[in-house]
Order: sequence, then C-alpha cells, then structure tokens
Amino acid sequence: MARPKPKSSNRGWFLKQLVTHSVAVVSLVAAIVGLSYNSWQANQNEVNQNMRIAAFEVLKNLGELQTVVNYAHFTEDALRGNPIEGWKHVTMVRDLSHLLKPSAKTESQLLYTAWQKDWEKLDRNQQVEQRISKQITKTREAVLSTIDASE
Repeated sequence: MARPKPKSSNRGWFLKQLVTHSVAVVSLVAAIVGLSYNSWQANQNEVNQNMRIAAFEVLKNLGELQTVVNYAHFTEDALRGNPIEGWKHVTMVRDLSHLLKPSAKTESQLLYTAWQKDWEKLDRNQQVEQRISKQITKTREAVLSTIDASE
C-alpha cells in the first residue's frame, strides 16, 4: 500500500512550479492588468466624447432658444419667435442634458419648467422674458462647466 505524500512536498512542488513558470505567470498578470486598464480607458473616452457632443448640441439649442425668446419678446415676430420652435429647443436641451453632469441636468429641467409655465406670456411680459433668458444663461454656464470638467 502506497503512503500519501506529506503536505510539505505538495507545497514544495507548487513553489518549484511557480518559480519555473514565473515569467509566464508575470506575463499573464501583466496582460490581464493591461487589458483591464485599456477597456476602462476606452469606456471613459467614450463617456467623455458622448458628454462633449451632447454639451455642444445643448449649447447650440440654447442659442437657438434665446433667439426665439428675443424675436418673440422684442420684435413680436410670430415666425422667428414661434413658441413651437421654442418647445423643440427646450425639449432637446432637457433630453440631452441627461448625458451631462447633474448640475446641467438640473438647470435644464428648471429651464423646461420655466418655459412650460411662461411661454404663452413671453411676447407681452418683460419679467417672463428676463426669467427665461436668465435660466438659459444659467443652463449655458452649467453646460460649459461640464465641458471644462471633461477635458
């Protein structure tokens, strides 16, 4: 009957194998760490790129919304100051802001709420124009800080 080998010999065998194959083990660990870091970095780059693209679209729509506000209030131009066009821009700003930092998302929601509440009085009430324009500015500043933070 064969006697079982003592546990210390199993340990010795394992250490000997580890030493013998140390280059392969170190290479495997380095490859796994490198692949993990590369995947993480690619994901971060994509998140930042999506955030920047969304931020530029939001800025574009904020500028167009400000133009609608100005034409509606100051010149009472029903074509260029059409509130339906304003709805398009304010909704796009609110929707795209979900890809931005929380401060931009919050300001965008406040802009949407202000527009929803006051858009019908925009052509005849200076306080409404000022309130909406001020919120457009606050939203723009929050979006710009998002761009600055993603660089």
